[in-house]
Formats: sequence, structure tokens, C-alpha cells
Amino acid sequence: MPFDVRRFDIYRKVPKDLTQPTYTGAFISILCCFFILFLFLSELTGFIATELVNELYVDDPDKDSGGKIEVSLNISLPHLHCDLVGLDIQDEMGRHEVGHIDNSMKIPVNQGEGCRFEGEFTINKVPGNFHVSTHSATAQPQSPDMTHHIHKLSFGEKLQVQKIQGAFNALGGADRLSSNALASHDYILKIVPTVYEDLSGKQRFSYQYTVANKICAIVGGTFTVAGIIDSCIFTASEAWKKIQIGKMS
Repeated sequence: MPFDVRRFDIYRKVPKDLTQPTYTGAFISILCCFFILFLFLSELTGFIATELVNELYVDDPDKDSGGKIEVSLNISLPHLHCDLVGLDIQDEMGRHEVGHIDNSMKIPVNQGEGCRFEGEFTINKVPGNFHVSTHSATAQPQSPDMTHHIHKLSFGEKLQVQKIQGAFNALGGADRLSSNALASHDYILKIVPTVYEDLSGKQRFSYQYTVANKICAIVGGTFTVAGIIDSCIFTASEAWKKIQIGKMS
């Protein structure tokens, strides 16, 4: 008897006359194909999309900043006159500045009863604080109303990028207009250096304050699960037919 290499075939083929097509199997097969196509296109879209990669630096990556951080502040105090509004800055390096006015403007709002403060300034990369207060006013009001709305508070270089992920303006939109008029408001911030690098390799340094390819698995896994479902439905339907004609007791 001649040697037949087909004896080693572990994937034996079932003759077509021993198989039985069903409407259920056809329906599940069509759904299976559409599901595979949907998952394939989803994975393909994710594969070709631009990826944002986040990296954490222990050291400050911006070596040319000179130990300074740029700050951009835009805040409205609708019940505090502009003559009373000032910016104070102090830190552990000994800086103590009251009434900072460089690169800033005060815009009257609420028919002159309130003020919108917009300013850009720098702070040292050491623990410290800056605050909007009435300390720089020549005469202190008896009951200053510090209710406010923060339009923007950001650190570092301005990133002109749409839909960028991250907390670059975490306090933007903060509303304290309904709070106690005589209360002071403290925000404790933890600032994290952030490097944004675009596709051209250009880097921008900013600051934030206080997530793989499965195409083969999709096709194989979907067919496997669909086959199991089809087999279960077919077996159940055949058993039900036998019960109806009395072949199963």
C-alpha cells in the first residue's frame, strides 16, 4: 500500500453532503461578517489616527526658562471696584510683590461696580503663591466682596492645539459667584512640567496642574463565538423537533 501523506492531515474535511445549511446559520454568518467588518474598521481607524504620547520627566525639561514660569490669569470680580483689585506675588526665594501691574489690565464690568483682571506675569520655580486681593489699594474697603469667576489660569507657553488632552486650564470656568461675599478663596496648585511635541518634532513647554492591534484576534474570535452560537441553536432546534414527533421522551 503506497504511503499517503494525507494521513497526517489533522484538519479533516467534512463532505458537503454531510452538512446541513440553515436559515439561522446564514443569519448568524451575515451578522458575523458585519461585526468583523465593524471591528476591523474600528481598529484600522485607531491604528492610523495620530497618537498622543505622555511622558513624565523627573527633571524640568525646559532648560532655557531661567527658573521662571509664565502665568496667564483672567478673572472677573463683579462686585469689587477696579481701584481695589491688585495682584500680589510672594515665594520662598524672598520675593514679595504687592500690586503687580506689569503686562496686566483692569477692565470695569457690571456698570463699573466690578472688575475683570487680565494679566501675564512670571513666578519662580519654588514654593510660593500669588493672589488677587485688595492689599495694594490705598484705602481698604470695610466688606470686600471677593466672589469671582475664573475665565483662565494657565502656566507656561500657550499651546495653540485643538482637542489637546490634559489639565492645562483646570480652573477655567470656576464659578464662585454664589459663595459667601466675605470669604477668601484659596486654591492649592501642584504644577507639572509638560512637553508637547508635534509631528514635525517641534517642542513646546507648558505646565499642567492638579490610555493595541487585534485584527487577527477579532476575525478568529468572532468566527469561533459565532460558530458556538450557531451550533447551540441548531442542536436545540433539532432536539425540539425530535420532542415534537415523539422521538425523545
